[in-house]
Amino acid sequence: MKVIMLAAGVGKRMSAVTDKIPKCLIKIGEKTLLERHLETISLLGIEDIVFVVGHFKEKIKETVERSNNGFNIKYIENEQYTKGSILSLWYARNELNDDVLIMDADVLYHEKLLRKLVKSKHNNCFLLDPNCEDTGEEMMLFIKEKKVVGISKVHSYDCDFKGEGVGFFKLAANDCHKLRTILEEFEQAGKVNVEYEDTLHELISQHPAGFESVNDLPWIEIDFEEDIERARREILPKIENVIRN
Repeated sequence: MKVIMLAAGVGKRMSAVTDKIPKCLIKIGEKTLLERHLETISLLGIEDIVFVVGHFKEKIKETVERSNNGFNIKYIENEQYTKGSILSLWYARNELNDDVLIMDADVLYHEKLLRKLVKSKHNNCFLLDPNCEDTGEEMMLFIKEKKVVGISKVHSYDCDFKGEGVGFFKLAANDCHKLRTILEEFEQAGKVNVEYEDTLHELISQHPAGFESVNDLPWIEIDFEEDIERARREILPKIENVIRN
C-alpha cells in the first residue's frame, strides 16, 4: 500500500496564512500537520509516500526530508496548482498502481481514524463523519444501502443518510485503472477547475464504495483561519486525551 498525499494547493481562502506557508505546514501544538501525517503513516507501517506538490513546494520538501523516518518518498509537481485539485491527482495518475490511500494534506486527526480506514473490510472505502453540519463547504458523502453512492459539496443525491467526508479514500489496486481512465477523461474534456472528488463521484457511480464512521474520534479539515484556532483549542486536546486513555 502507498499514500498519495495531495499537498499542492494554494489555500486561497486563508491567504493571510498561506501567502507564507502551505496549509500542511501550519503548526497545531508543537508539530505541523505534515509532521503529524508522517508520524501516523509510520505507525501503520506504510513505507511509500507520493507527495503532489506545487505551492511552496520547497518548504514541503524540506520538512519531509527533515522528518523522514525511512520512507520511500517521491515528489510529483502539479505545474497547474492554482487550478482545480483534480490536476493534482491527474499528475499522480501513474502512481495509481497499487492499493492506495489518497489523502488531503490539510487534515488534523487521531491516528485511529487512518488505521480504521486501512483495516476496513471494504476494498474501496471513505471515512465519514455523520455528526456534521452541512453548510455548503463540506464535502458530503451520500449513503444508500450501506454504500457511498454520491460525493459532493453542491449536489444532493437520493440516500438513506449523509455525512461529511474526512478527506481520505482507500482505493484497491484492482480499481486503480478505472480512476486513471476517469482522470484522463476529465483532463481531455478540459474539466481542470473542479475538485478531485468529482472523479471519485464518477468512480463510485459505477462502483459504489463502502465507508467507515469516525464515531467520536476527533478530526478537523483546515479550510479557514478560524479552523486553525479550533484545531488548537478543541481538536488537539481531544486527540491527546484519546491517546492518554
